[in-house]
Amino acid sequence: MKKTLLFLLISLWISFEIRAQDRTISGKVTSAEDGSSLPGVNVVVKGTTIGTVTDANGAYSLAAPETGTLIFTFIGLKSKEVEIGGNTSVDAQLEQDLTQLSEVVVTALGIEKSAKSIGYSVTKVKNEELTQSKAINVATALSGKVAGLQINTINNGINPTTRITLRGNRSLTGNNQALVVIDGTQSTSDAINYLNPDDIESVTVLKGANAAALYGADASNGALIITTKKGSNVVPAINFSNTTYWESISFMPKFQERFGAGTESYSRVYIPFENQSYGPEFDGSTVDLGRTLEDGSIQKTTYSYKKDAKKKSYDVGHTVQNSLSLTGGDKTSSYFLSLQDVNTKGIVPGDKNRRTSVRFNASRTMFEKLKTSFNVAYALRQTDRTTSDFYSNVLNTPGHIPLNEYRNWRNYKNADGSLNYANPNNYFNDYFYNPFMAKDINRQKDRYGNLQGNAEVSYQITDWMGALYRAGMTYQSYDYKFTQEKYDYNAFAKSTGKYIAQSNITGGLTDAMGYTNKIVQDFILTFKKNIGPVTTDLVIGSNVREEKAKFVSLSANGLVLPELYNVSNRVGEATANEFESTTRVVGYYGDLTIGYNEYLYLHASGRRDAYSVLSKQNRNTFYPGVDISFVASEAIPALKNSAILSDAKITASATKVGNVNVGAYALQNVFNAGNGFPYGSLAGYSLGDTYADPNLKPELTTSYEVGGEFGFLDNRINLELAYYTQKTVDQTVNIDIASSTGYSRATVNAGTLQNSGYEITLKTTPVSTTGGLKWDLNINFADRGTKIKELYQGLSNINLSNYYGQTGDASLGQVFAQVGSQYPIIKAISYQRDPEGRVVVDPSTGYPIKDPNLKTFGQANPRYFLGIQSSLKFKGFTFNALAEYRGGNVVYHGLASTMWFTGVAEATAAYGRERFVFPNSSYLGSDGSYVANTSIATKDGGLGAWDSNLRSVGENFVTSGNFWKLREVSLTYDIPKSIFSSVKFIKSASVGLIGRNLLMFLPKENKYTDPEYALDNSNSVGLNSTAQTPPTRTYGFNVSITF
Repeated sequence: MKKTLLFLLISLWISFEIRAQDRTISGKVTSAEDGSSLPGVNVVVKGTTIGTVTDANGAYSLAAPETGTLIFTFIGLKSKEVEIGGNTSVDAQLEQDLTQLSEVVVTALGIEKSAKSIGYSVTKVKNEELTQSKAINVATALSGKVAGLQINTINNGINPTTRITLRGNRSLTGNNQALVVIDGTQSTSDAINYLNPDDIESVTVLKGANAAALYGADASNGALIITTKKGSNVVPAINFSNTTYWESISFMPKFQERFGAGTESYSRVYIPFENQSYGPEFDGSTVDLGRTLEDGSIQKTTYSYKKDAKKKSYDVGHTVQNSLSLTGGDKTSSYFLSLQDVNTKGIVPGDKNRRTSVRFNASRTMFEKLKTSFNVAYALRQTDRTTSDFYSNVLNTPGHIPLNEYRNWRNYKNADGSLNYANPNNYFNDYFYNPFMAKDINRQKDRYGNLQGNAEVSYQITDWMGALYRAGMTYQSYDYKFTQEKYDYNAFAKSTGKYIAQSNITGGLTDAMGYTNKIVQDFILTFKKNIGPVTTDLVIGSNVREEKAKFVSLSANGLVLPELYNVSNRVGEATANEFESTTRVVGYYGDLTIGYNEYLYLHASGRRDAYSVLSKQNRNTFYPGVDISFVASEAIPALKNSAILSDAKITASATKVGNVNVGAYALQNVFNAGNGFPYGSLAGYSLGDTYADPNLKPELTTSYEVGGEFGFLDNRINLELAYYTQKTVDQTVNIDIASSTGYSRATVNAGTLQNSGYEITLKTTPVSTTGGLKWDLNINFADRGTKIKELYQGLSNINLSNYYGQTGDASLGQVFAQVGSQYPIIKAISYQRDPEGRVVVDPSTGYPIKDPNLKTFGQANPRYFLGIQSSLKFKGFTFNALAEYRGGNVVYHGLASTMWFTGVAEATAAYGRERFVFPNSSYLGSDGSYVANTSIATKDGGLGAWDSNLRSVGENFVTSGNFWKLREVSLTYDIPKSIFSSVKFIKSASVGLIGRNLLMFLPKENKYTDPEYALDNSNSVGLNSTAQTPPTRTYGFNVSITF
């Protein structure tokens, strides 16, 4: 039956009416811009069904009546009508169509479509917009530029991790990040971090499942379609670009500047070797630092706050980015070669990162109908960074300590024979390591290689039928080594009672290496026919994707010889781990677009995938989709020549797509090596504690979207609107089960997420003069939310912090998925409150009483997103700026808890370290009613209030997650060509100043850090810690020359 339907469908395409003709008309279609040939142009005899398509050389031939008119149409170019008259040869030149709806957009599978035919929300970011501030990372360069796209910088280290989501979350515990597609080939999610932004031609953002359904489950969260630069039919050109910039800290937590070293146990007594800051108030006197040393000396310092001492513990970072490219080609071939080197020295002393990349692509048209191309890129990233908690050690050092004096710690004595106070044996602190020593002895060296490429062969079988085969690969290899340097304290340091000197640092290492290799193959047939006013485009194809991964690690502690980081240099047993997997997906898909009179387009797609990770009965899944686009400005005669409304398009779409939240071999119940095994020659295994249900299915998302695009005043104003709603069922979650089953948990399909929101994009040109002044202003806004409708029967919430193994103050603040709430939410230990909302205190201590239940403080993901871009051009000068706002969420600050413990946080000095009455509090009276508290003060002079009592209430560390950031600023000057008139080999040049994240505005309550940060890039967002670096700003210059 299927074969019969396919035969009838193709027969329908082939058959169309052949009318009587008198002669053959031939000709050639070229570009009015550069005279190049235009293949694929539709040529139709007006008022008939007679038509054809130009070949690879732009030539066409068809039979036409004696009298008639030829209509030439092509995506992104203005249509043209030419009367045949008595001619047998009719050529045509087509000009660019600069209207909003004429733009060419690269959609799923690399298919190019006219913007007017697309029935779902798509945003295209061009290279000029992407590289205006010369960002190193493509992901961060996209932040704030697309409505519905959220780019999170997880940390701010030497090689920042990013998280990319589109339109929020669809999976409770699975992947919510967008698919990355590079030149038509599905790649790994982190491949974007290896790309050279200068190599990118454009990034098309397919925001939802509606746009990306042809990729199957991989694109259930939307997709970034990245198109790299290609060669062209031009004289060979060389471009060189240098960007140099510096990085400095832009924000530090708010510190108290009144009190120095001491602990609550000693009631404001100065303790020279203490790390906590609960000592006496600063008075400017000279005090001891640390204990009396081996030579009888003791370090002295002024007992006053050393302003910016913590900030000065960091360096000014420095990055040099050099890019070189060569491009060229002729009528039948093209090539593009690029090289880039990015060398970064981080703000943490000693941290450095280097990324070197090369890209080469070429294409050639042979025998008019056969075209071949390939694109290959390799990037090598090498990183050397600390694994110590440098940030925490710096932050929590008392304010009178001259931190910068402790950088050079290795020598026991200085050159003059005096003791070196920075040396671990002499360092003042009894409990914490010297931050500079800790960062130096705990290191990680990474080496990551990323090879990505593809090859294509296409053949135009007839003027209406073509075939394409594409094979792509992303191969990532990595090796890294964690090392902890061995250090032995001397006998004198141990004899003083110095706490950390009582145990030597044994030294250790972990050596690991592995790879992932993803191979993707597509075979595609395309059919294109025009039957009078009806245009039809059909794509059918198959896709095979195979992914292999392997990981091996070896760890050892108890190193014998210092600085020999080899696993054989050890005492005791080494620990080894190994993992290997292979997964495969086989898919078949079809995509049909029918257009009528260039104003009505109906699009339908379908894909069937088979997943090797699922059981036989559940591995086949079908994903259908349909959308419609109505171009009112073309359909309604009164609007065609409107002076006000330039373009108007209405769209609607519906799609179903899945998300396979199951890893390789996850449906098999297996035994694992037990803790402590192998023990000598004895092996031990235990059954895993989670039961794998063999009937697990994909999570299924049904998505609906309506929208519109409108251009006003000759496209000086363009407005894009979209509303969407998405419902995901059969979530993959873990539930607790009876231990009598032999397991403690089971993985099942249960739960429903409802995701909805709207997006607005406004693109305007408020000023455009004949004198060369032009101002473009673009604004994008998104309001979105994800609500949990249901979980497994009897299950009301899931603790995501525990699920993802996040550590820290888990008892104080955690991230949950909870029925009836937004996803995810932050819960924390809170104060008990009376019916009037006052904090209830214990009348015997004056301390607040903790609520026995965790309190919900709000959603962890922002709800509102606003991006504002401004571009001002005048006589060679271009000034660009981008500001971004996010809000509607809360953040739990793990770093605040440690700062309260040590007493460096500004809040801990709020009452001068004296007894105080807790504000807006009450206590339970003898008659059972609540009485306003005006006299019962904290019992211990306000010291234990901060160190222990109030610090145990997570509510104190939850703040608004709102922020404003000035993401990008750049000023560029294009040097006039007349200056180079005597230098023939220079075609153009520009210089510019750049800045990123120059300003950040936070609510007053957030005194700690950037709310964009998170513990990791999992779904458990909204928590941060000291295992990061502080927020920074970058600023520098760029020089670009084209030869």
